[in-house]
Amino acid sequence: MGIPRGASALVGVELALGVAVAVVSPPELQGGYVRDRERWAGTPSGGLLAASTSRERLRKLPIARRDGGKSRTVLSLRLPRIALGDRIRLNGEVTLSTTCVDPPGPDCIGRGYRFDPHLHARVVLGSHRGETGRGTLPVSRRASVTCEKTEPNINHHCPLVITRGSFLVRRPGELPCRPRACHLNMVVDAHSGRARGGEVVVVGSAKQDGIGGGDGARLNAALAREGARVRSVVRSTGRRRTRKLPASFEGGRRVVYSQRMERLRAGDVLLVRARQRTAIKRHRYYIGSRVVIATRPRARRPGRLTRRIVSPNGAATGSNGFNCTLGPSGFRTPCLRKKAGLAFIERTPRRARGQIRPLYVNLVSRSFPKVGNVPGSYPSARVLSGGRLAVSRLRAEQPP
Repeated sequence: MGIPRGASALVGVELALGVAVAVVSPPELQGGYVRDRERWAGTPSGGLLAASTSRERLRKLPIARRDGGKSRTVLSLRLPRIALGDRIRLNGEVTLSTTCVDPPGPDCIGRGYRFDPHLHARVVLGSHRGETGRGTLPVSRRASVTCEKTEPNINHHCPLVITRGSFLVRRPGELPCRPRACHLNMVVDAHSGRARGGEVVVVGSAKQDGIGGGDGARLNAALAREGARVRSVVRSTGRRRTRKLPASFEGGRRVVYSQRMERLRAGDVLLVRARQRTAIKRHRYYIGSRVVIATRPRARRPGRLTRRIVSPNGAATGSNGFNCTLGPSGFRTPCLRKKAGLAFIERTPRRARGQIRPLYVNLVSRSFPKVGNVPGSYPSARVLSGGRLAVSRLRAEQPP
């Protein structure tokens, strides 16, 4: 998936840190944030906009014999009209799951297989939904993992996280898409030299009917118009709120990191990145995580207030995870967990007397051993040092 000839002259691709994002906002695109539709929330001036989608375009991804042989678009987000000087910043994540355990059972989807597929995800700029390769422009790094399928170190669910990507529009007329019809596409592929045809991975959780489950897939973008003074303030923490995740089949969720955000106001965009290091022993464990926006530092779910005033639904990411294993795999103890997401502040958070109240961005995690719900006492998973939660608050302080 190469960069089109001349792309460096028309777009500055910024795959490291940078301030956010693109521009476009006809009046009809201003107003309330609506998830899963191409309506963008933003300031009345249109200087800073944001959108998020979790509407998956496919449920099953074929496994090719070679890298990129059967790439597909899993999420697509149409941009408003873009123009010279616009910046676009993005992130997202998707979970792909192996299927057909050995020996294949009634829950097998597609042809059974005994190999570990190599999985990849990347965001590209294209002219239409579903466009994946030639003629598109990569605007993020490629996320990759080999998803272990064989006993005893089965990962089964393998999240792919695009922690950040951004680009600057330099020559709109030479984009790989018309300025009025550009799409951000999250492109995924799976391959193995041992594939024969008919093998698949499932988007989300593998079920007998092939339908992915959970709320793990998101593609997010923030857009800043050329000439708008968009200020980025970064707050981060490495302080662990807990050092153990209790082994619980029923829940056991704990706040691992919490970042206090002061003086938020309507129109602010929060871009979130998180890393968590977790160690296990004796058994492989499922490690699941989510980033929520709350009014308390130890809240494990969005509250009534944040569900009303923070989109989408008071959470910056969906909930997903993987099996952390004792032996070699794509997620071997100590397992590294990444999360990336976006939240939009629709209304200024206020107390009953009108004062602006702080909100908290919380990384919430859980764990349980993969022993088939057998009753017993199991060791907790340990949260190690070296993780971090970072929140970038973007605010348009001057109209373009």
